[in-house]
Amino acid sequence: MQGSVRKRGKTWSYRIDIGKIGTRRKQKEKGGFKTKKEAQQALTNALNQFNSTGKLFEDKKITLDEIYNNFIENEAPITRKFSTIKRYNSLYENHLKETFGFKYIANITATEIQSFIALKAKTLSNEYVKSIYNFLLVLFKYAERMEYLKTNIIYNVAPPKVVHSDDIRIYTSDELKLINERLSSTNLQPAFQIGINLGLRAGECYALRWSDIDFNKKTVTIDKQLQYYNKKWCFTSLKTKNSYRKVTFSNEFKKYLLELNQKQKLSFDFYKDIFKKNLIIDTNNNNKPIVVTDFVNIKPNGEMLNTYSHKIISRITKNEFGIDFKFHNLRHTHATFLLEKGVNPKYIQQRLGHSKLEFTLRLYTHVTENMDIQVSHALDSILK
Repeated sequence: MQGSVRKRGKTWSYRIDIGKIGTRRKQKEKGGFKTKKEAQQALTNALNQFNSTGKLFEDKKITLDEIYNNFIENEAPITRKFSTIKRYNSLYENHLKETFGFKYIANITATEIQSFIALKAKTLSNEYVKSIYNFLLVLFKYAERMEYLKTNIIYNVAPPKVVHSDDIRIYTSDELKLINERLSSTNLQPAFQIGINLGLRAGECYALRWSDIDFNKKTVTIDKQLQYYNKKWCFTSLKTKNSYRKVTFSNEFKKYLLELNQKQKLSFDFYKDIFKKNLIIDTNNNNKPIVVTDFVNIKPNGEMLNTYSHKIISRITKNEFGIDFKFHNLRHTHATFLLEKGVNPKYIQQRLGHSKLEFTLRLYTHVTENMDIQVSHALDSILK
């Protein structure tokens, strides 16, 4: 393949002879270079690119808005989970659209993105800023795969460093007893009990149906979560494939669930019309609308509770007991209790639905450090 440079008016351009296609010769020309040297360097880069890839790439005039919409419509439904797409939508609308949406993606510079990331880091958490960066990475890689970009500048942007916080709150037995007693007269106690006894995530807890519970085997099947999307409550897929699991429960908790189930059955006959208003969009089944009459977490009249409900628990515990409550900390408390009782960490990983054992151990270093001390004391006693 051959090429040449020439001056056209006040600027320089390069031209590449691609060769004969059919009965006609095809040439590629690109101009606008200020000097002959710039045109020659661009020609060399283009020839090297063709020799290594067999293609001549050229930046296309397409905005980040168009890239985003193409990705969401054509690739994301195939490669991403419903919950991930929902998160992408939020990140784009709230953070990326206003700053970059109208710009041609080929014109966005690494410096612009680096400054944007630094600005976001001043007001948002490290983890959230990293999620914004990761989504930009997704969009730019998509543009690169679709050959909208000749050079992907995202690789020149330094990713924000995520500092894992140590603000995991483990509730004491006295705190758990206090909260449980306070909630015993409310419709919020079942969610609290499920959190501490099963270690479920909030979305998993509020998606729970009586049909998911096997009282004979004392197991709960976790295969969906409840999320709010497009002003509707939806059943969505779980976080990872390891999140799909069966969780066993104790005899004591079995008694609690049976009593709760019996109580709700009595309410159903009286409030059946309200029970039948619990309409859910099942995204795991082609967005099919379904009526759910067997939610575990409901109001006395049968109306479903949802992931916003535990915010009421937070308000109660903060105002009345000075306890900072987060539903997810029940999951941490559950796991810590099992670890301290000597339960195998691998089993706990599977029970919680973590993808890797390393994540479980890193999350509960406060427990494993205590275990190290106990082992040291045990070895000391052996040597003595």
